[in-house]
Amino acid sequence: MRKPTFPRTGTLTARSLMRLVSGQKFTHRDFQNETASYRLSGYIEQLRNRHGWPIETKEETAHTSDKTGRVATYGRYFIEPEVLAMLRAELGERLERFIDAVKRFEGGNHA
Repeated sequence: MRKPTFPRTGTLTARSLMRLVSGQKFTHRDFQNETASYRLSGYIEQLRNRHGWPIETKEETAHTSDKTGRVATYGRYFIEPEVLAMLRAELGERLERFIDAVKRFEGGNHA
């Protein structure tokens, strides 16, 4: 596995990565509810292919409110706990500074 890189702090790509490296498992709807973004799969693709993060997807299904009884398939994104532990050991303080910077950005502290 190549050493992953970090996206710019003030981006939705960074906001999705911060959740992943904090151990969260989330879907597009979860991310949309927190960020008002409709493009999570695009940010995940950037993190995987441009930045080298080992993100997993677990497919899930749920009934929709569609009158036809349609069932939707969607992904839940995460980093395996063992892999995340290795990344934390390898990236150490750099990872913690990234998480803190993104949280400050989300909190409106852009300085």
